[in-house]
Amino acid sequence: MIAFLRSRRDAEVPAWKRMKIIEGLIQYRETIQRREVNDLLPLKKKMGEIILIEQAKTGGLDSIDDVVGKINPNEMDAIQEFRRSMRRAGLAIATERSYVKKLKAFMADRGLNCLADFDRIHASDVEAHLTDLAVDGNVSPSTQNQAFHSLLKFFELVLKREMGKIEAIRANKDSMAPTVMSPEEVGQVFEGLEGVYLVIAKLLYGCGMRISEAHRLRVKDIDFANKQIEIRQSKGNKSRLVPMPDDLIEPLRRFVKTREALHEHDLANGTASVYLPYALDRKYPSAHRELKWQYLFASHRLSRDPRTGRIHRHHLHATTFPTHLRRAVEQAGILKHVTSHTFRHCFATHLLWQGTDIRQIQQLLGHSDVKTTEIYTHVRNPHEAKVVSPLDRLVREEVAGIGCARAD
Repeated sequence: MIAFLRSRRDAEVPAWKRMKIIEGLIQYRETIQRREVNDLLPLKKKMGEIILIEQAKTGGLDSIDDVVGKINPNEMDAIQEFRRSMRRAGLAIATERSYVKKLKAFMADRGLNCLADFDRIHASDVEAHLTDLAVDGNVSPSTQNQAFHSLLKFFELVLKREMGKIEAIRANKDSMAPTVMSPEEVGQVFEGLEGVYLVIAKLLYGCGMRISEAHRLRVKDIDFANKQIEIRQSKGNKSRLVPMPDDLIEPLRRFVKTREALHEHDLANGTASVYLPYALDRKYPSAHRELKWQYLFASHRLSRDPRTGRIHRHHLHATTFPTHLRRAVEQAGILKHVTSHTFRHCFATHLLWQGTDIRQIQQLLGHSDVKTTEIYTHVRNPHEAKVVSPLDRLVREEVAGIGCARAD
């Protein structure tokens, strides 16, 4: 084993990949061969030290330690400062990536190379850029809105000045009713899922969560005593409480137990860590190692946080659940365009059909404005009295007329 690892080292295979070889052998021995792995643990510990040494050597080449984590010094100064400002403000990493991408596009469009170039940028430049996106780029309304909000946040956090009034041509927005499955179809999809993916699907449908909210659930957010779940850092950086479905109590208990065992394993290997918001991480420097802050649905792989540089255990990757969901929908023979968000649509619509007050649904969904929730009133309730099509009425009358004529 040691000779093989040395050959990989001589072939310039990075330490983190050599660690995967060791971890794979440990797992094979434990699960397949049912053999002891004590002789491999010192090797794993040593490889962990080598990983840290390699990261320390390369860290100075592509990133620098900053008060808000790792910042790439090769990026434009405007981008670097935008990252610092967003991290101080506690924005999610996905938001940071999206906003940086949109800012880079704006800078390329307007020929900007550094922060000083923004002295000549005004509302008219932003307006022209957003209009170009809608007219020439033919982007969706959500893409145009992301570009607008990224620039708005850059003006607010970095430039420290008002953007001004923007009257850009808006991208056309389709006023389509949301895709909603029937309760029977939801059950059919559940039958095609298992394990963590079934639990996540039931959380989306049973609590009206977004998939990102389910991914970001931490151990401490599951309140068995009060049978409720706290959803943190949702859209708009707000939090809300939702009831815990009875059907999920025992599965969630099992996941907490499993997560506790995995955390003990990480503690023993010195890799127990999780991402925390900037302010919380500064106030409680050791909190990232505590069980209560760990993600409930954790990835089976360790990764490096691009903001802090720490080796930590993140939540499940964003692509894993949609992949399993797509298979389950195909297996159920459902032809509707079903995504993770469809369960949230089903949650709201089915509650409306049951007679739940729309204001209560608004609170459960975390909507700031009830008008956003009112979109679900446009989904037809199959249990209401059906409107008879004039075509069906005509055919019925003709059939009835023929029947009367024959009787005569």
